[in-house]
Amino acid sequence: MNLSSISSALARTLWVLAFSIVFDTSQLHAQERHELAPGVTIGGSLRTRLEYKYDFKFDESAPGNTDNYFLSQVRVNLKWDISDAFSAYLEGQDAAIQGSKSIDDEATPNIYSDSFDLHQAYLDFTQPSTSLPTAVRVGRQKLKYGAERLLGPLEWVNTARVFDAAKFTLGDVSARSADVFASRVVPVDPEDFNDWGPTVNRYANSSLYGVYYTDYALIESSVLEGYYLLRYESDIDDEVHTIGSRYAGTWEQWDLDGDISYQSGRFGGLDHSAFATHVGAGFTFCPCNKSRLGVTYNYASGDDDPTDSDHGTFDNLFPTNHAFYGYMDFFSLQNMHNVELTYSVSPVEDLNLRAAWQNFWLAEADSDSWYNASLGTVRTPDGSDNDSYVGSEIDLTAAYPIWKKRLNFLVGYSHFFTGAYVSDTGSSQDADFVYFQAKLAL
Repeated sequence: MNLSSISSALARTLWVLAFSIVFDTSQLHAQERHELAPGVTIGGSLRTRLEYKYDFKFDESAPGNTDNYFLSQVRVNLKWDISDAFSAYLEGQDAAIQGSKSIDDEATPNIYSDSFDLHQAYLDFTQPSTSLPTAVRVGRQKLKYGAERLLGPLEWVNTARVFDAAKFTLGDVSARSADVFASRVVPVDPEDFNDWGPTVNRYANSSLYGVYYTDYALIESSVLEGYYLLRYESDIDDEVHTIGSRYAGTWEQWDLDGDISYQSGRFGGLDHSAFATHVGAGFTFCPCNKSRLGVTYNYASGDDDPTDSDHGTFDNLFPTNHAFYGYMDFFSLQNMHNVELTYSVSPVEDLNLRAAWQNFWLAEADSDSWYNASLGTVRTPDGSDNDSYVGSEIDLTAAYPIWKKRLNFLVGYSHFFTGAYVSDTGSSQDADFVYFQAKLAL
């Protein structure tokens, strides 16, 4: 990083630290807010992260194969509780990247950079009722459902993800409820106001409609969900219908979750039919230190013939993939088999340690691509008989909060061991990822 980049990063950090001193955040817990006037509160956060990426293209001669940079994210928000039934929320965000040698921080959409812009702005109306509560949220907001395998706010990336949406909730969200929403994802323009301007990304140009049912009351200590989602982009003839269900529950020291989704419709003018499933289980050996061993299997269909009129690659929609398929973000829920083993423990209070071992195969190695967490192509078939085994990944993380849990530290190391598919389709060096993150809740 050059001196100018370091100075810019320090200036952002000092600005937020000054804010925290003025409002004396040390006296608050992470979930509390600062009252400015009756019914009006202010909050925010500062997040910084250093990332070091080595051999991420698996080829030392490839541009951007190795890179390191500093990410900063500043958020400030206001909430006005106008009445018991009506409230307004406004949040601004500034995101920046310094020091990278290969990342375009001026491209749209952008996951790294966004000069101070409107992040969220919505109105809430709630009508409590003993028989059938209702709620409406209208405006720029985050959509988060289930485990976020298909729809989440993608908080790991520097700019995160928001939608301009109208959402209607019917029922008690702590028991049984259904959301109906119409939305348009908001692509991040790092230099101008974020709006619906056309981009080169099909997902950034898409609208999303959905119905999502959640039931906590049917099975004790469990949640059962059912959903219908429609991603629509008329300019390229995308009309992807997704129907599915999810279950998650606990029994004493056991936990289990599963998700199944089927898709139909059109994808780029082709007839679309695809399928994905997830199943996971865990056992907590000692609740006193949260010692847990887990195993997970994920599958998403690929396209078995790129020359016909059918499209079989599962559409991952708008997920938070970073949490599920390796922290190096080499995979999405598309054309893949994935088996994961995890172990997590809290040896001392508030310190959380996690180790994960991932293995990856392509469902259609000879006819479909390898897709990364942002749904982009990593490698394509080379026309020969490719081995399906892409490789394995080890993720090691440690998280620790201090200062009444308002300041959270996260450090991680990941290594990717390339498999036969990578060597079949080109160079195959192993890759490494090291990062350090600090987040301050204001």
